[in-house]
Amino acid sequence: MSRNGIGVILRFLGALAVGAAGGTLFHGIGAPLPWVLGSMAACAVASVIGLPIQASSATRRPMAAVIGVVLGSSFGPHVLTQAREWIVPILALPFFLASAALLCVTYFRKVAKFDPATAYFAGMPGGIAEMVVMGAERGADEKTIGLIHGARIFLVVFILPFLIRLDHVPVASPPTVVTTGDVADWSLLLWTIGCVGLGLMIGRVLRLPAWHLVGPLAVSATVHLTGIANFHIPAWALASAQVGLGATIGCRFVGLTLKALLKSLALAAGSTAILLVVTIAWAAAVGTLAGVDPALLTLAYSPGGLAEMSMVALSLSLEPGVVIVHHLTRVVLVLIGAPLGFRAMGIRTGS
Repeated sequence: MSRNGIGVILRFLGALAVGAAGGTLFHGIGAPLPWVLGSMAACAVASVIGLPIQASSATRRPMAAVIGVVLGSSFGPHVLTQAREWIVPILALPFFLASAALLCVTYFRKVAKFDPATAYFAGMPGGIAEMVVMGAERGADEKTIGLIHGARIFLVVFILPFLIRLDHVPVASPPTVVTTGDVADWSLLLWTIGCVGLGLMIGRVLRLPAWHLVGPLAVSATVHLTGIANFHIPAWALASAQVGLGATIGCRFVGLTLKALLKSLALAAGSTAILLVVTIAWAAAVGTLAGVDPALLTLAYSPGGLAEMSMVALSLSLEPGVVIVHHLTRVVLVLIGAPLGFRAMGIRTGS
């Protein structure tokens, strides 16, 4: 292995160590989703002050795969009986996305003074990678888009668990995690490895969105829905994966000065406030109409990451299956709708 490769590994291990320390602190003070939020916050601070840490999309994949298996294990037979309750929220999702995108694009154009193409893709409620690629192909500033979306996810993931917990008290420990016993038996290990390996292969071959998460999730969900197995990942393994997930979000700010970070966070804070207000309003209205818990719909509609919002649902004993289905639908709708909307609006590339 080259010296550069060894350096990357060491910086990633440093990020995990910093993230674990932050997660331990947040766990000690009773914060919601402590291993993600603590790791994320600690790595963000460490990134800005220049500690030698690093985490990339490649280092995120193993953690995301484990989390996918955990989330897939929440798909029991009860999910199928609840599926008809999702019809109205899913039908309302395109209208919610359109209203949120319109407000955010307008904000970035009028307040942040971005050029039209950059404002458009910075304001889309889609994933970072997809929006950066689409924007770059159409003459937008890809670095700005990446920073805005990274800051937006950071803020949403950090703020929303606290807001949800104010109005929702967990009624039980999440059923998809083994909280007693630190040693997994061999059958659990084999099932987990099998779901991860097969899921990653299927996800990549089929080019699924967020394939490193969705592939293992789909395989694990199939195994649990069909009753082939009913295995659960130990809490320590899930906490470790969450630390890695939080570290990758926090390390997105590596190389930024404090001034640049604060500017990105300030601009993203405006759009995040808009998104959260719109999300909560739509979730309350649609939840009342469909008879679905508004707190659950807030997570399902929220402009955070699929893995992060699903983990919040799991930690609060809300149904993560609802969040997963809605976020996957959101990803597909934005991937299809964003280019069509860009063309329909007649935005000139590079303007």
